[in-house]
Amino acid sequence: MMNVSRALLVLFLVSLLAFSLGCERKIVNENKDNSQAELNSCFTCHNDEDGVLQRAEGEWMHSVHASGNNIDYTNRGDGDDCTRCHDHQGFLEFLATDSLSAPYDNVSGIHCFTCHAPHTTGTLALRTEEAFTLLDGSTFDHGAGNLCANCHHSRVNGTLALDSIPSRYGPHHGPQADMLNGTNAFEFEGYTYSYSTHSVGIPDACVGCHMGNERNHSGYGVGGHSFNMEDEEGNNLYLYCADCHSAANTAKDYDFLLDRDVDHDGVIEGCQTEIDGLADSLKALLTADGLLNSSGSVISQKLDDPNKAGAVYNYFFIEDDRSHGVHNFKYATDLLQSAIEYMVAHP
Repeated sequence: MMNVSRALLVLFLVSLLAFSLGCERKIVNENKDNSQAELNSCFTCHNDEDGVLQRAEGEWMHSVHASGNNIDYTNRGDGDDCTRCHDHQGFLEFLATDSLSAPYDNVSGIHCFTCHAPHTTGTLALRTEEAFTLLDGSTFDHGAGNLCANCHHSRVNGTLALDSIPSRYGPHHGPQADMLNGTNAFEFEGYTYSYSTHSVGIPDACVGCHMGNERNHSGYGVGGHSFNMEDEEGNNLYLYCADCHSAANTAKDYDFLLDRDVDHDGVIEGCQTEIDGLADSLKALLTADGLLNSSGSVISQKLDDPNKAGAVYNYFFIEDDRSHGVHNFKYATDLLQSAIEYMVAHP
C-alpha cells in the first residue's frame, strides 16, 4: 500500500512539474520599476478601444492600394521597377538607397508600415516628408503629400522633344504629382500655360483632400486611409471641396459647373465633362494621324515632328492622372488645348 502511495505521489509531482513548465509565460519587465511606463506606451496604440487604428485598417481595405494590380504586381520580376511601388520591401529599399535588389524574401504588398514606422520611431509619423524631385528636375514640395509623390509621378521626362514614339509611351499610370505641380508635361513653344490654385493652395496636397475630413463622410469607403474621393455607392467628399469652393455649387460631386464652354461643343458643362470633351477631341486627332490605334493605344513609330510625340504624351498625361482635370484644371485645359491646336495646324 505504501509503494502505491509513493508511486501516486511521484506521478502527481511529475505531472505538476510538466504542467507548470508547459504553461510558463514570460512577462517582460514584470518586476522592473519602468514596467507600467512601457506598458502604457504600448497601450497608446494597442488597447481595448483602439478605434483609430481599427478605422484606418477598415479604410485601407477599401483602398485601391490594397487590391487589384497593386497586389498582383507584388514582387514582379528581378529588380523590376514595379517593385519600387508595389512591394513594401521595394519601396523601403528605394527610399533608402535609390536602388532595387528584388525579388525579395517574404515579400509583401504595401501596407501600414510602408508609410509609417511606429515600432521604430514610437510615433505614427510618415517615413518621409522630404521634397521629391520629378523627372524633369522640378521639385514637388507639399508636406505630407511628398510621401505620395514617391510613387505617384511620371516615370519619364515629359518635356523632352522626341523624334519617335516608343512602345508603352507615356507617363506610366500615375503622374498625379506632376499634374498637381503643373510641371513635366510637354509644353508647346509660344503657348502660355496657366495653373490652378490646387498647385499651391492645399496644405499637404494629396493628403489634404484624399484623406478628407471625418465630418464629411461615414463608413470606410471614402476618405481617410481609403484615399477614395468617391465609393461605389456614390458617397463622396464634395463637401470638403466646399471649404474653398462656393457652397452654391449644388452638383454634389466634383464636376463643378463652369461659366464657359471649354471643349467648344456648344454646351457649358461641368469641369470634368469639359476636360473629357477636350481629351476626346485630341484622341480623335491623334487616331486620324495614325499615332493611336482604334483602342486608344500608342502606335510605336519614328516621327518627323517631335511635337506630335508631345501631343501623344499630353493625352496620356491627362488620362493617367485620372482626376479628369480636378487636380489642376487650368493646366489640364492648356495641355489639351495646345495639343489640339497644334494637331489641327499640322495634319
